[in-house]
Amino acid sequence: MGDTATYINLEEGLGRVRGNQKLYARMLGMFIANKEMALLEEKLAAGDLQGGAEVAHAIKGMTGNLSLTALFEVSATLMEKLGAGEIDQDLVARYREVAQKTLEVAGELEPTLKG
Repeated sequence: MGDTATYINLEEGLGRVRGNQKLYARMLGMFIANKEMALLEEKLAAGDLQGGAEVAHAIKGMTGNLSLTALFEVSATLMEKLGAGEIDQDLVARYREVAQKTLEVAGELEPTLKG
């Protein structure tokens, strides 16, 4: 789990829930089960840049609240680009890579926080 700090600011995330590890674990579980990332893929595949920007905004909000720093940053940039009507395939590839890794790290971390 050495990648945790790259993808999740655990200290900040726990601070947002006053150190309640079980609550944070539950929130991570909700993030993992969330369908927004799949919806973003649908919007991108359909060429719906404005719809993609809206979904990226939702992802940015979720990841900001959970202190999922790397995904927050890349989704914020993606939201801006899509909102401006731009599609940057390198950025989309980076987003996908970070999203996948964040899901993996969150999936590893969640059970350890449940206690």
